[in-house]
Amino acid sequence: MPQIEHQLVLELLEGCAASARAEAEQLGAVGTVSPTELVLATADLDAVRGLRRVVAAYTTVTVPARRPRELLETSVLQQVSALIEDLGRQRPRQRFTGLRLAAAGADSTEMQRIAEAVAELARVPVDEEGDLLLRVRRGAAGAGESWQLLLRTTPRPLSARPWRTVNYPGAVNATIAATVLDQMVIGAGDELLDMTCGSGTFLVEQLHEVAPARAVGVDLDPMAIEAARAHQRAARRKGRIDWITGDVLTAPVEAGFTRILTNPPWGTLHGEHATNEQLHADLLRRAAALAAPSARLGVLTHEIRRMKQVLQAQVDEPGAWRLEREHRFFQKGHHPRLFLLRR
Repeated sequence: MPQIEHQLVLELLEGCAASARAEAEQLGAVGTVSPTELVLATADLDAVRGLRRVVAAYTTVTVPARRPRELLETSVLQQVSALIEDLGRQRPRQRFTGLRLAAAGADSTEMQRIAEAVAELARVPVDEEGDLLLRVRRGAAGAGESWQLLLRTTPRPLSARPWRTVNYPGAVNATIAATVLDQMVIGAGDELLDMTCGSGTFLVEQLHEVAPARAVGVDLDPMAIEAARAHQRAARRKGRIDWITGDVLTAPVEAGFTRILTNPPWGTLHGEHATNEQLHADLLRRAAALAAPSARLGVLTHEIRRMKQVLQAQVDEPGAWRLEREHRFFQKGHHPRLFLLRR
């Protein structure tokens, strides 16, 4: 049976669109809807699961309609049934246990009928905690009156990495981490240091692209290093990472890194605002001591004002870092910013 060419909606975090588009274009034609949404035409659902800059992917049916109840017409449900069958042909197989509806007016009789009809086609119950996510929304502006059904292609979001087996508080979002690594441009000949590695997201994500010549992660918290080791094992990617428990400001680390990353504490889950400015300054000085000539440093931080003050204060110091550019992200009310620096 020939595969359906799916019209997919890709959900993004703001700040990840350029990286996500470049990645998705390897699978098919891509269009930009907004900073947080792309559309992708592809028949390869198996490959879609490998997208690492995307929060979630949805296969879609768009119907010219004035009211959502028109989505219950037989011709529409036949299209939805074909999409569900194609989801079931994914390898490895994706198993769904219940259907969860996300829509404006989800409690209305009309929306509940749609949820029940789609759940029947998928042979799962309607469940508020269900893992087959169904979204119902109006069609895009300018396309005439229409409604759209969106079915998430996987039980969990793509951003929920299967290798992330330990719930370590404050871990950087994996799609942001992948985008940060794109900005850093890390190759097989680079030596990479994560100065505040936490549970290892940056370094494990990097192994999915190319293993650097040397990779080192340092963190004060033994539980963080334990989680990082577990994540590396679960990822099953080639490449060595040296995990060091200790204070990166004083730990014996051999210098010569061409790429350095840090995601410092930012005063909610870890650290305090009052001390984080000094921490940022100390990290920049330590990075300078550990860096190779012409190294690149990436600082992902929520302490934007303090980071700018630190950069201004160290501008005349020997080996000072020079700001190349800033890259903004937005995630659930937070606005972390990547500062890309060079020696």
